[in-house]
Amino acid sequence: MTPEATNHLSEEALDDVLIGLGSVESQAHLAVCPECRVQVETFRGDVNLFNAASMEWSKGRPRRPVPVRPAGRIPAAFVGWAVSAAALAAMLVGVWRHQSPSPPGEANTVQPRLTDSQAQIVEDNQLLQAVNAAINQDEASPIDEYKILESPHTRSKAHSNKRMK
Repeated sequence: MTPEATNHLSEEALDDVLIGLGSVESQAHLAVCPECRVQVETFRGDVNLFNAASMEWSKGRPRRPVPVRPAGRIPAAFVGWAVSAAALAAMLVGVWRHQSPSPPGEANTVQPRLTDSQAQIVEDNQLLQAVNAAINQDEASPIDEYKILESPHTRSKAHSNKRMK
């Protein structure tokens, strides 16, 4: 219901009644208020007129024959699915053969992963520091700017100096 000044159903309440979701209060109001009832009946009448006009227009249109597919043809969608399935099967066979273990008499051709030595890690870190210094010559470090390492917490996770060494 709307404020007491108008004492009629709101637009939202009328919409709810028209789509069949009206409340008990809305139905009770429609039973006693001729103005709101006229609005609902006018809208329903307009919808009925539209439906009747649509049906007449549809009946006046010439009928088109439904195209019939020739009996011997295979639909293009089926062909596409079949080609996709065959390509997927070929890829799976290739992957399966590539990953299959070597037979018991042959040597394994897969090389073990080499791990970096400590000397290589130190050399890489020195190179990264040199690149960092060359790129950021005039810029202040965010670590210094925000005083990340000066945290009073002893279990701080910010250990960038240790990472850079």
